Amino acid sequence: MKKIIYSIIAGFGLFSITSCSGMLDTDGASDTSRMVVDPNLNQKTDSVSFAYGVMEAMQQLADQYFLQNEMRGDMAVPTSKATTHLKELAAFSVSEENKYDSVYLYYKVINNCNYYLAHRDTALYTGAGNVVINEYVAMAAYRAWAYLQLTTHYGDVPYVTEPVSTVSQINAQTANTDKMTILASQADYLQALKNRCGEDQIQVPYYQDHIDVGKLNWNSSINKRVVPSMCFVPLNVVLGDLYLELGRYEEAATCYYHYLRYLAKGGIDKIGNNHSNTRQPQDGYTYEFPIPNTRTEIDGRLTNGRALWDAIFVNSNNYPDQTEIVSYIPSAVNYMRGRIFELPEIFGYDYYGTTGRRISNYRIWGCPQNTEVQVAPSAAYTDMSENAPYYYTTNERKSFNTGSLLESYVYIGDKKNIGDGRANMISKGSSQTTSSLVYTQKPSTGYVYLYRMTTVYLRLAEALNRAGYPDLAFYILKQGFGSNEIGRFLAKKYVAGESSFPEKYYFISDKSYNYLHNGGVSMLLEADSVYFLNIATEPLVGIHFHGAGAVKDGTTWMSAYNYKDVVEERIEKIRGDFGLPTGAYSEEEYINAVEDLLCDEYAMEFAFEGTRFTDLLRIARHKNMAGSFGGTFGDTWLSKKLENNAAGITTQNCYLPFK
Repeated sequence: MKKIIYSIIAGFGLFSITSCSGMLDTDGASDTSRMVVDPNLNQKTDSVSFAYGVMEAMQQLADQYFLQNEMRGDMAVPTSKATTHLKELAAFSVSEENKYDSVYLYYKVINNCNYYLAHRDTALYTGAGNVVINEYVAMAAYRAWAYLQLTTHYGDVPYVTEPVSTVSQINAQTANTDKMTILASQADYLQALKNRCGEDQIQVPYYQDHIDVGKLNWNSSINKRVVPSMCFVPLNVVLGDLYLELGRYEEAATCYYHYLRYLAKGGIDKIGNNHSNTRQPQDGYTYEFPIPNTRTEIDGRLTNGRALWDAIFVNSNNYPDQTEIVSYIPSAVNYMRGRIFELPEIFGYDYYGTTGRRISNYRIWGCPQNTEVQVAPSAAYTDMSENAPYYYTTNERKSFNTGSLLESYVYIGDKKNIGDGRANMISKGSSQTTSSLVYTQKPSTGYVYLYRMTTVYLRLAEALNRAGYPDLAFYILKQGFGSNEIGRFLAKKYVAGESSFPEKYYFISDKSYNYLHNGGVSMLLEADSVYFLNIATEPLVGIHFHGAGAVKDGTTWMSAYNYKDVVEERIEKIRGDFGLPTGAYSEEEYINAVEDLLCDEYAMEFAFEGTRFTDLLRIARHKNMAGSFGGTFGDTWLSKKLENNAAGITTQNCYLPFK
């Protein structure tokens, strides 16, 4: 640890200085002649420059953060071209020389944030406005995020909350602190800030709309833009993650909901998770879906006329999608302009190259390729993506007597196990054929995505599920929280004899219905519903629709993707896989099954974005904490997930060497 802290001090001035020579330079925003070492930090421009310095420390961390998560998960595997460093990560056998095992990079972010939080004058005002409180909150959120990642991969670690700059301080930082104690402390700190500040004050800072950071070498017509506010992580999202990790599920759900509610106040479109997928799951498949009479209506309601899901991950003159992307770490366009990432090259892309070489017929968004692909989709990913159910509507319809002179009907949905459409949009080739080059799209963009709007929705679903509301969690997958969907479906309670057309509604339990009126997620509470019940806005789609077709119910059709059938089918699978008792389905089994469905959704939605191991470890720990099937069920579950990486990996022996 002392060696690490010495390194932090040696680099502290370097990476706390203004970043005018780097990609986040802004004209007139800083004084390049001085380092930010003045403990007063009492000038606005110094403060902004310091924040950019922390962003640069995040850029240095990007490759390691991504690869520690992706290579130690179950969705990616090293190819024969992979370096030893990557192969070691995947095998959970990291050597002293591994370049992606450095706690120093996490502590560099932490120590810079500690310095800011210890010395920044939060009473600095311009006119009537406090010019630094948002930035102060952002530094606290950065630090909490870094500790969350650090403890995920290293377990118990030294807990440093003051800036380390002297030998005596180094000597004091030798003992490890329990992981949960660290996370609880960080949660308390962020919660105190949230309680003290107004809603506006805990939002990420706004410096300017965007920064043009240069043209891509391989296409001079593409000018890369970075949005500074998207380089921060929102307090409510990080605090929700801390609570989720701690098993404080309702508190986690409340934080995610507060984040959505604040955005929704600016317009329901601000929380729009509404990218749609009209592409086929697999190229050239021969299945023919029956075409319903109302096909045009159904397609229109499902897609909302929005962009395809893969448009999130682009190389173009446009911004990355500012509705879907919440936080990212951007790279420069080349090493002369700032910090660059290894990730594009590892996945077979010459993002920083000068020629637009095309090797695969599936060259993604024009980014040039090479033949040295070091990471490919795993067999687990391929099997899941190619054999998942895909939902569609049929010509068959069911009629109902509504008690009037008119008869109502709905078209009946069906499914075929032909795969998830998202995989077809981000990956091309077969990892099982050694002669085939497999290219995955996301690492070709020069960004590492930390949070997307989909992340918030799925983490909200995860928290709601473990809090005892699995039907609400499934609703996020099926229908989506937002707009008039809530009014049309969740606002309905089934009452025998009063609901003449029950198939038209997604009925929820009394417990869940009351929670939406009186709980931490109070979308139906009168004071909050005004932000969500907007019948003039097209409904937001359920997350599973991104890749699985017609999973939602509409006014004239019913999907085969329904809570009871889908969840109980998963319960039976889990019973078979883990030898659990048969009989009546318990509430615990519903929760466990929905959690597994969410885990699969994380895989399809976030594969090759650098989050997989974090998701697996967190879910495994929650299964252990629940104790529904024994206190080590989560370990058994995790070992099964990672059995192709290394035998016997559990929540206790999965940590990287601390160095």
